[in-house]
Amino acid sequence: MAGASVKVAVRVRPFNSREIGKESKCIIQMSGNTTTIINPKQPKENKSFNFDYSYWSHTSIHRNSTAGHAALTWQVRSPRCGF
Repeated sequence: MAGASVKVAVRVRPFNSREIGKESKCIIQMSGNTTTIINPKQPKENKSFNFDYSYWSHTSIHRNSTAGHAALTWQVRSPRCGF
């Protein structure tokens, strides 16, 4: 398709029961559409990525609002995303 483009969405999901049981720590941060992976062993070596859409659904205190599955499905499949 001429002029077609790909839109990419990323979502930080809540921990599953295994991760909760292991007392895992969230190493992802989001600011706008930038997602950063924090390396706990080398904090100065963070990796940041930009996406068209970024959604926070994790249960930690890093963000005040969470994106539910229904809202994500509606937004990603909407005409503005091209789906």
